[in-house]
Amino acid sequence: MKQAAHPTSALVALACCALLSLSGCASVAPPHGIPNFSQVTTGVWRGGQPTAAGWEYLKSLGVKWDVKLNSEHEASDDGAKANGIEVIYLPITLVQQTIGKPKATTLNAAVSALERTGTFVHCQHGQDRVGLVVGAYRVKVEHWTKIAAYQEMQAHGFHPMLRGLYWSWQEDVHDP
Repeated sequence: MKQAAHPTSALVALACCALLSLSGCASVAPPHGIPNFSQVTTGVWRGGQPTAAGWEYLKSLGVKWDVKLNSEHEASDDGAKANGIEVIYLPITLVQQTIGKPKATTLNAAVSALERTGTFVHCQHGQDRVGLVVGAYRVKVEHWTKIAAYQEMQAHGFHPMLRGLYWSWQEDVHDP
């Protein structure tokens, strides 16, 4: 049974988010224009919010679908549309990241979208929301252990202090 979040927990989580944004946890976009970019599996990639050059690079890789986990106000995906990439909008909000948790339907839809070749999944930094979705994909589709998937999440910068994402990982993702 899920315990209710303590009001102090919510304040701590929000303070952590503020510190993360001020700490420079996001790296500068590399020459291809996509921070924290890597290949998940053949024809599927993950990363942070692409620059204009990043969208062009994704198109050159054969990306047809963009799974956008960040909210519309965080960044525009007009570059995706300009390059003929269809945006699949599955936002995970700040509240869901910190004091709530993402809807299981959103998580499952994002995992399902990664089963198509030609897909890129991103959030602002490519660390936390993407980490959760790719970790769930690894466990649910590729049958990785939760331990192995979590190690990969951490290697890409996942922050377990984002309690909503961590709770979702603990409660909604199960070993095969």
